Amino acid sequence: RKTHSPHELSVTSWNVAAINNNPFEYWMTIDDNPNYNELMIKVEQFIDNPTDETDIPVSQIFTHDMFDELESRMTKVAGWESIREFWASDYSQRKIVTEFLKDTSLGDKRLASMPDRITNTINIHVEDPKDGTSTACRPTVINMYDGDLSTLQKWWSEWQKFMFE
Repeated sequence: RKTHSPHELSVTSWNVAAINNNPFEYWMTIDDNPNYNELMIKVEQFIDNPTDETDIPVSQIFTHDMFDELESRMTKVAGWESIREFWASDYSQRKIVTEFLKDTSLGDKRLASMPDRITNTINIHVEDPKDGTSTACRPTVINMYDGDLSTLQKWWSEWQKFMFE
């Protein structure tokens, strides 16, 4: 309801009860840590202004060998149908930022965000005298995973263990 008042109130709100712990979704001002600000600016520039050098095909990060391993686990272990045709004709060739991360149809279908939400950090029951809970963190830089992710191969090995073993 609009009232006639000489005072003006401006209000801003956003989802402060976010359900995930991705540090790249929340930008804070940390005056005594210029490295944080520099990192966040570089991440923003990578997403907002990808170059030919950085906007590379998905298959240069998630390789064909990785796909072969994943498909084997999905079809033989999980009993899923093969998606090789989609991989070969579409996803492997997409540019990683402009044609994958920024693809609104993937966002609309929640093909990346929902699996992330479900597997990012999982509360598990353990026989622990403190509170009986613990967390299992998927190997990624966007949660509290504390393993070694210094190479793509180390990440891939840990990711497969987390997802399938």
